[in-house]
Amino acid sequence: MARKRAQLAGGIDELTRELGFALELPVNKAVAVTGALLHIAREKLLRLEFAEITKFLPGAERLIFQAANVVNGALPKTMEGMSPILEKIALAPEVGDDCRAFIVQYLREKGGRKVVALLQKAWRV
Repeated sequence: MARKRAQLAGGIDELTRELGFALELPVNKAVAVTGALLHIAREKLLRLEFAEITKFLPGAERLIFQAANVVNGALPKTMEGMSPILEKIALAPEVGDDCRAFIVQYLREKGGRKVVALLQKAWRV
């Protein structure tokens, strides 16, 4: 039996690319939404918990920085703060929910159950 990988092979770039394809989002919008969601996780979780996410998704910190550049401002600290970000990049509010659902499913399929649990904890409203 093969050992589960400790990280997603293509890191955060793979996840963002696949999310963009699946939801038909331009790269900059996929980066903005994914980065905003990761920023919320970084704000809500303990440092060690967020470290588990960055270990599984190499490049997560870089993507958060890129997302802040795309939205040209501060990223949300809570899920309630996602709406203004989505509006700023001209996406419907339900796109945020679609992105969360895609990320959870994608990471679960890649063996990231622990990361999924941490993200779901952070994204509880």
